[in-house]
Amino acid sequence: MTSLQLFTGLFRRFRAKVLGSPVRVVGQCRMCGSCCADILILYKGKWLRRKRDCEAMVRELPGYSRFECVGRNPDGFLTFTCRSLGEDKFCTSYEERPSLCRNYPSKSLYYQGGWLRPDCGYSFRAETFRQAIRRLLTGRDDFSKVLEEQLRKGGDKEPSKKDTES
Repeated sequence: MTSLQLFTGLFRRFRAKVLGSPVRVVGQCRMCGSCCADILILYKGKWLRRKRDCEAMVRELPGYSRFECVGRNPDGFLTFTCRSLGEDKFCTSYEERPSLCRNYPSKSLYYQGGWLRPDCGYSFRAETFRQAIRRLLTGRDDFSKVLEEQLRKGGDKEPSKKDTES
């Protein structure tokens, strides 16, 4: 992990804790298969750097044998591609995929200073200090948050007869 990634991750965790607002993963998969190539794998809290660590991981987690080491990124971490990625860019063993694939993109990626590819259909959304200050000063919440809360509470139900008579 580079110093910039470390600092970014620490800042993101600090901001989420102070604001009481965790990051949200929004969007949807574009089914392009890009996230299945040039993968960095976190094992026991560290990005893999050595092939022997990769071999140890596969012994412990046999499902990860689907990942083939194809090189290193500029920071020296091992990069992998998935052997289960078909020619059509779809997973050939979707039902047997490991948690890394099932949970992508994970919030832990964000909190470790990571990023998503620019062409990814997903994105991370986190409240900024500026947004929090604006919300506090105006006394109003962002419309999208209010709407989301109302939908969670069941605010999308038909109004009752009592509600329409007023």
